[in-house]
Amino acid sequence: MYQHIEFIVTAAPISIESGRILGSVGAGGIATALTVGMIAGIREPKGGGGAAAGGAPSKKGKIRKKLTSDQAQWTGVAAGTFYMAAGSIWVVGDQLSDAYSAVITGGGFGQAGTGAAAGLLALIMYFREMTPGKSAFTGILAAGVWASAGGIWGLPQALILTGAGAVGLL
Repeated sequence: MYQHIEFIVTAAPISIESGRILGSVGAGGIATALTVGMIAGIREPKGGGGAAAGGAPSKKGKIRKKLTSDQAQWTGVAAGTFYMAAGSIWVVGDQLSDAYSAVITGGGFGQAGTGAAAGLLALIMYFREMTPGKSAFTGILAAGVWASAGGIWGLPQALILTGAGAVGLL
């Protein structure tokens, strides 16, 4: 009548390729992911007028977790660091940082170096409470300026890239 058939399933052992936790991501992939996360975390969803405005009920999405000013700022620093490492279309962040540094070091403020431009950004980031969008932009700008200033200002870039390399993202 009924025939009993047994299947034995064997699985090959799963191994993480070369210690990479998330597989092959790369600096461009991380830069893209951080940018999408920043935009999703700082922007309110757009929608119609909604029921409150007298229109039909809105079908806009909701932000699950909105980035605070500090979170957006440090996500921007991380994103800006990966922009520089990725190159390609991501050079815009580095170009903005170079333009900002040129304004400060161009002679209009006397004998000011790139370290002064980096310090000025650090002071603005510490003392001013900005909206998350402006904080994210300032973080991206600071990543490039701090990296080009070197010295103690290069520590965030070194920590971010070393950490990413340690977990196998780069």
